[in-house]
Amino acid sequence: MNEYGCNVCNEEYSARDPLKCPRVLTGCGHTICHSCAMTIAARNISIFCPFDRTATQIPGGDIKNLKKNFALLELLEKIYEGIPDSEKLIKIDKFSKERLLNLECDENSEHVAVIYCTVCDSNFCERCSELSHSTNVLSKHRRVPLTEKPAPVIHCRLHSSYIVEFVCKEVSCDNESPLMCLMCRDYGRHKGHCHVLIDIEVEDLREKVREHLGELARQSDVVNTALSNINNTIHELSPGEEDGSLEETKQEVRNHFHRLRAALEREEADAVDTVDRYARNRIDNLLTQKERLEAFSTKIGSTCVTLQQALIMEKAKILDRKDDLLALAESTAAEQTSVPDQSQLSTRIAFSFSNDRKLHIGDFIESRVVLLGLDGAGKTSIVRRLKKVRIDAVMAPHPTSGFNIETIHYKNYRLNFWDVGGLPKLRHLWKHYYSNAQAIFYVIDGHAVERFTEAIKELNKVMSDPLVGTCPVFVGINRRDGSALNGHMDALLSQLETLPFQHHFHFCDAATGSGIDQIIDQITICLSRLNGTCPV
Repeated sequence: MNEYGCNVCNEEYSARDPLKCPRVLTGCGHTICHSCAMTIAARNISIFCPFDRTATQIPGGDIKNLKKNFALLELLEKIYEGIPDSEKLIKIDKFSKERLLNLECDENSEHVAVIYCTVCDSNFCERCSELSHSTNVLSKHRRVPLTEKPAPVIHCRLHSSYIVEFVCKEVSCDNESPLMCLMCRDYGRHKGHCHVLIDIEVEDLREKVREHLGELARQSDVVNTALSNINNTIHELSPGEEDGSLEETKQEVRNHFHRLRAALEREEADAVDTVDRYARNRIDNLLTQKERLEAFSTKIGSTCVTLQQALIMEKAKILDRKDDLLALAESTAAEQTSVPDQSQLSTRIAFSFSNDRKLHIGDFIESRVVLLGLDGAGKTSIVRRLKKVRIDAVMAPHPTSGFNIETIHYKNYRLNFWDVGGLPKLRHLWKHYYSNAQAIFYVIDGHAVERFTEAIKELNKVMSDPLVGTCPVFVGINRRDGSALNGHMDALLSQLETLPFQHHFHFCDAATGSGIDQIIDQITICLSRLNGTCPV
């Protein structure tokens, strides 16, 4: 496209820029751009061709009424359409670095300068550059992007014939400027002072700026990660999310009220509203933290832009702003980045009920429950059912060697289940596990008739141990397939009832999950009474 330009200003014609639209001088047939036609028009009456001085009358006294060179415009359009979009984008954004400097145009202070004229020694925006250099003489001036502007020679303020070459590093020096020339260093006000070359000082300053930029980038990553975690937590706590913790808690609350009589429906609605208010308060708190972190992220971004601009400043200017730049970077980097901890982002909601059946939101109560029983009784299967693991998707059961620990959140309790192996060689170690337990869950296989006596014997040993003390013991008879009680089961129940210790026995089925929730519910009620809290 460089071949199709105005021979007066030597600028390319454009089908999109009105000032570079090709106009035909009907008096002679030559073509010039709209901008040149405006410049050489005589009192908006006629135009004298700059090539052969032939006059062309201006219709209606308006340059816009001059005929356009449509053949040339059509050719320009075809050429423009053939340019790849990537090249068009590059042409549009070629002054993006210069705009970061945010310097004023010398022609119009409201414009941002992007071009520097080496002859005029002035900064111009694109439009003012074209308008001010539209004449045949000025169009020959060399104009370059601001980032390619030749580095100016800095002359000493006191010795104008000498160039500034050093920077004073004397701490006690109270002179106005640390810049010095050879005269200042050897004979003037900085005589005998510590000093470095100005290029070394500038490069050291730029290196510090780059370090601050790296630190701010790391802080920005921390903030962005925290914001992502907050958004995920808000998503979990927001109403309407079927897989969210809020809806799960609300369903648990509803299940509690369904076990009571129908007259408690009003209390159920009040409890659900309490959970909603709690969730809203959590969300409001998280939104406040999110806004604070977003504001800090914006501040980091603003500081980074300022420091990026400093990297391409002139030597004198960056040194003049040295203290401000370092203070800005250090103050931003030193600002406390307080991000929510894991407890604030937890989506589980602990709740309890008072004696008047009011729902209260609080903290989870840690409790340790030890699962004991003979090997093969179904302890591990019960834990898997509590963890909602599909039994048929797990490998075939095998005796537990040692112990497993699983945590179950149930209402306002965090129950840590210790699944201890029941092999004969491990039973003498049980006392080390139940000595600090809040509850003992003893499992008996309801189908292993031949092992009933052995199971009762081991249960009696556990309950006779002084280490158990007042720890409540719950006996679960795992019937697995839920078959009806037979004579052997009646005998087992009779033996359990004759034990001289207080215990609670229940029926459950690890395969189907029936009865397990009721046992856990009874465990939490008993723990609440022992802790002196209101049972849920």
